[in-house]
Amino acid sequence: MTTPSPPAWLAANPRARRAQKFGDAQRFVINPNGIPELCEELKACPAHKPTPLYALPALAAQLGLGALRVKDESQRFGFGAFKALGGVLAVHDVLASAASEAHHATPGFESLMKGEHRDITAGFVFTTASSGNHGRSVAAGAKLFGNRCVVFLPKFTSAAKEAAIRQRGAEVIRVDGDYDTAVAECRRQAEAKGWTIISDTSWEGYDSVPRSVMRGYTVLVEEIVRQWPEAPTHVFVQAGVGGLAAAVIGYLWAVLPKRPTFIVVEPASADCWFQSNLLGKPALASGNADTQMGGLACREISPVTWPIIAEAADWFMTIEEDEVLPARRRFAHPLDDDPAITSGPSGCAGLAALTRACADAAAFKALGLGKDSRVLLINSEGDLGEPLT
Repeated sequence: MTTPSPPAWLAANPRARRAQKFGDAQRFVINPNGIPELCEELKACPAHKPTPLYALPALAAQLGLGALRVKDESQRFGFGAFKALGGVLAVHDVLASAASEAHHATPGFESLMKGEHRDITAGFVFTTASSGNHGRSVAAGAKLFGNRCVVFLPKFTSAAKEAAIRQRGAEVIRVDGDYDTAVAECRRQAEAKGWTIISDTSWEGYDSVPRSVMRGYTVLVEEIVRQWPEAPTHVFVQAGVGGLAAAVIGYLWAVLPKRPTFIVVEPASADCWFQSNLLGKPALASGNADTQMGGLACREISPVTWPIIAEAADWFMTIEEDEVLPARRRFAHPLDDDPAITSGPSGCAGLAALTRACADAAAFKALGLGKDSRVLLINSEGDLGEPLT
């Protein structure tokens, strides 16, 4: 009997080699050194505490899995999304570097919060382009350290997300276009006005800050390692430009004795990683990135993430728009004694992908899922003003 081929929405990565070690090219992107210490330093921030890693045994049994755990970033910093870690810490790193260069001593998180280096840091104006969550994080970081912030938003960003950015003291400039258009306008104005860009995507000559943003994301991964000593066998992680996926894949690859099977998930209309995998080099999405999953609405990958995602992701898959709401409802209305989880359209993407894979016999087999599988998902955002209807 012939084995059925995986469906068209699931593609293996021909570059992934299970025996490949985490090397210098990967360490340049995600350096695991010092992350446990960073987690300790973050305790100085009054809003910070580790987010929960929930076990969902009833749903795991229904899907034919051994275990299912969900890292719930809807509770991060009281902020509602994992991106709180990236923007805040990247702003901190820029200011700490400037103060260190001037005073020949690197200030800690608490020192900058107290304004002890305002003679150096006061003149910084931070800016970014965002579909919503990253902009809120950069705005929160600028506010925390007492700096001005300007956020460029694409046309599709909701009014609720714009309001949340403004509530954190940032100025907002709307761009008549998509996320990539907002990035271009942010870069143009920043260059003209001398602002400091805190972007979660990279381009030629600009990768230090995106690496700093991803370093912030590794905090949630270090928490997972502490919370789940047994470790996952499979990780479904959503990708926009690739920052979260690179942080999750890179850190687990670096610190776990056995590399899990990594599955990168994208909306079908914003499948830049899926297409890049097929071509073997960075490529544009096949669609126009018109998706309700706003945090994943990206037509281009972040090139700096390539050495990790392109070499260690085992599979790439896409999900459809009509799979989002059922996944949010599965989280919100759990089986038996499983905990209820509040998720947004991007937050539930991993569950939508897992559900899709478990419902397709060929995909289930190709991914090596079964009764012994321990699956990790990241609920990357809460509902953020987008009601579950």
